[in-house]
Amino acid sequence: MATVMELIGLLKSLIKLLQIEKDALINNDGNKVAEIVEKKNEYIEKLKEFKGIEAANNEKVLSLVEEINSLQETNLLLTKQAIGYQEMLMESIAKNLKNVSNTYTSKGGYEKSSNINFIDQSV
Repeated sequence: MATVMELIGLLKSLIKLLQIEKDALINNDGNKVAEIVEKKNEYIEKLKEFKGIEAANNEKVLSLVEEINSLQETNLLLTKQAIGYQEMLMESIAKNLKNVSNTYTSKGGYEKSSNINFIDQSV
């Protein structure tokens, strides 16, 4: 049977992992984030072993759980921000791929040219 002290140790190591995930999200390191998600799944399995432990009255456990919730919220916001940025970038690229102009060359011939802009100049 697992003890409260083992639970505290596991929660502290989960906090360290979440801080590493936060840094990876800030640095846009997708490979690192993918590795961390796998590790977080392992932590979920380990936490199942602590089912039935009376830790609700333990201030240290509650404090660690609150810190984990805070880090999870921060990491979720960083993830949403990264996804939003990627969607905006892909939309901008797709819009520029459709932007083909027909022009005349200096020799009088007809030519299709692509205007590639990452800034929406239609405003």
